[in-house]
Amino acid sequence: MRRVVGLAVAWAAMLVVSCDSGPKAGEVVLELVTPHQDLGAVSFSVVAVEPNVIDSVTAGCSGCEVFTVRASERRVLGVITGSLQAGPVLRLSVSDVDVPAAYSGRILQAANQAFELVAIAPSRLQGPQ
Repeated sequence: MRRVVGLAVAWAAMLVVSCDSGPKAGEVVLELVTPHQDLGAVSFSVVAVEPNVIDSVTAGCSGCEVFTVRASERRVLGVITGSLQAGPVLRLSVSDVDVPAAYSGRILQAANQAFELVAIAPSRLQGPQ
């Protein structure tokens, strides 16, 4: 009888531990790395490596607005507008925050406050390390 109770307790402990080891949804922040001081709009693409997904994309900077189109559950295209400077610009709601390297972003085009296209290089979106 003691052996059965001991096995039952061990099995229950394993179940509790295994429940905590699954994906943990949350937020990943992408930062804009740029020497430009007067950006007004950036078009971007954000992707997740399978099996991870991106649930939503919102602005990560004060006074900014984000407009997005979902290409798939793993890829979102969008534009962020506002007075953009180096620092946090996008907040991704994701399926697993424990794998931050699974989420990345890429700048497609950028424009200054006068709506003139500017060179993208060396600007980039940087995810968590």
